[in-house]
Amino acid sequence: MSGEGAEILRVSLAVRPEAHRVVGCAAREAAFLRIVDEDTGRAGFGECAPLPGLHRESLDEAIEALERWIDGACDIEELPPSAAFAASTAAEMLDGFGAAPCTAAEAAGFFAGTAEQLGGDELARLSQFRSVKLKIGRASLAEDRALLERALEVLPHARLRLDGNRRMSLVACTQLLRGVDPHRIEYLEEPLADPRQLVELSFGVGMMIALDELVVDPADEARALRERLTRGGKLVSVWVLRMSALGSLEAIRARAAEAAALGVDVVLSTAYESSFALRVAVHLAATLPNARRAHGIGTAALLAEDSCAPARVVRGEIAGEALPVPFTEAWS
Repeated sequence: MSGEGAEILRVSLAVRPEAHRVVGCAAREAAFLRIVDEDTGRAGFGECAPLPGLHRESLDEAIEALERWIDGACDIEELPPSAAFAASTAAEMLDGFGAAPCTAAEAAGFFAGTAEQLGGDELARLSQFRSVKLKIGRASLAEDRALLERALEVLPHARLRLDGNRRMSLVACTQLLRGVDPHRIEYLEEPLADPRQLVELSFGVGMMIALDELVVDPADEARALRERLTRGGKLVSVWVLRMSALGSLEAIRARAAEAAALGVDVVLSTAYESSFALRVAVHLAATLPNARRAHGIGTAALLAEDSCAPARVVRGEIAGEALPVPFTEAWS
């Protein structure tokens, strides 16, 4: 990086107590990068917030990598994914990314509670979404089935996305979905511990599949499997692009193009980052021709503290406002 100054701001953003179990921590530890073009005075920002259990790099490792990049010792694509996401966002902002408003992005609803909790304010909140994501595979089969039946009953307008995070066996997942109307399920998001069994699951229950972990996995074996599962369009309908786990904005665009070449849509997803990253997703979605579905970006309410004005979902969408300056008063 030449002709630019840079600063890194390390922060801790509290997670709402009721969301600790969902997010997996009581606070989201993050580093915000600012780079300034010394000729024009323009500034670009990026958010680096690796999530334990998802990212392989720690925040300390990501910050060290960003410092090497600032010193010119490596390129963006050599950085760990969360650091590459931050550096590329900041660099592209210097070139105008996010400077002007863009098309609003549809968001999917997200519910991580029990059947008994699906009512009242939560039900009112979810009523604005056409797609609603539920977590499965974390409770007993009876509890998962009760949640699924409750959601189908009280959200008749919505199609459900069932995310199992590779926690389930083929037998258990098939049993959970037995008798469920496939038209009410938008997709199953890699619920099986063995993704090679997704073919048998899909045809057994009559439901489409979304690939998530296979999309992030850089191994040649994972790439070959996701291509094989996707080709033909009868099994996989969506690739979930968990942005900061893929890397730079260019790497995300490349994975979206890979999906488009195989004829499937992409859904952008974050890792419970702040509203700055959510707004980056809105701008990125506006540039991807196969980003036609609701995105997994309606998570601002999980944080008790934020880096900028919260990216609220209004009537199922997040507005495409110009990218804000995160922590406006913190930069020297």
